Amino acid sequence: MTRFAPLMATAALLLGTTALQASEIKIGFNNVDDAEINGEAAFAHGFRDALKGTDFTVSLFPSDTLGKEKERLDQVSTGLLEIDLGAISTAYSLSPLLKGATLPFFFSDDAEMDKITSEPAMMEAFNAPMLETGVRFEGLNIIGTPMGIHNSKHPVSTVEDLSDLRFRALNGEQLSLMEALGTHGTVIAWAEVANAIQTGVTDGYFNPPSSSLRTGHTSFLKYYTPADLFPSTRAVMISDDWYQGLSDEEKTQIDAALAAGFKANREWIADWSSKVDGKLEEAGVTITPLATGERDKMEALAKPLWATTLTADELKTWQDAKAAADSK
Repeated sequence: MTRFAPLMATAALLLGTTALQASEIKIGFNNVDDAEINGEAAFAHGFRDALKGTDFTVSLFPSDTLGKEKERLDQVSTGLLEIDLGAISTAYSLSPLLKGATLPFFFSDDAEMDKITSEPAMMEAFNAPMLETGVRFEGLNIIGTPMGIHNSKHPVSTVEDLSDLRFRALNGEQLSLMEALGTHGTVIAWAEVANAIQTGVTDGYFNPPSSSLRTGHTSFLKYYTPADLFPSTRAVMISDDWYQGLSDEEKTQIDAALAAGFKANREWIADWSSKVDGKLEEAGVTITPLATGERDKMEALAKPLWATTLTADELKTWQDAKAAADSK
């Protein structure tokens, strides 16, 4: 088998499916197709249900069936894949302004984030560099309650409690946050996380509760602190070439289906937020809230990262949009 065989096989699957059914819409994502525990699956099901009775059919490809993040992004860019539910880091690799969605302690809640990111001017700014690559950003899926602190050693209620822990970091930005909070981190691929924690290479990670629940990591991550570091989001991206090739009526149907997907995702997070603590406790996880004043300490330590994550102009864009949203 040549080194191009996996890519050729994926392309054949995509092209073959398209040839069989030109009206098929494929949605690729990296997690399980379970709309009860996965917010992206909730979006995908809401989108699919909204297109029932139209000429479109929607096929879901969960669990990286169509490739990992970079591969799916390439497929959307070239029109082989209609919709990708990707990591926010995948989206901001094309549009750096989107890094603002990961600023620690920037948003008061998910509703404020929605107000800011849905503003037409912000959507236009997000999309300006993305459309040049054939990718259209449609919005953010919420995949869990805001980022908290999972670890295998002991309860965390203060900044000082972090000092003897080492965490898995997703990327350089998350590593910087860990260091700012006085703890240690190392960048580890998600596929290697379970082994890294079980062998003592790392003690946990910064993620929403859904991460440990759906992966079974609760068997060794026995302590969770709901620190509300920043929203838990992933990006909805579609092929602009595909979208522009639709008729006006079809575009209207797709726009309505996207809106239905986002509505289903937000309804999912409202329901999930009400029961996630109970699920953690059922799994034997101890939930420890931050002590009084400790979140303020974390915010003060993390806030300087805003200026290193974004350029001065990008940060001003987000701050102006936040001020405008808060004034409404």
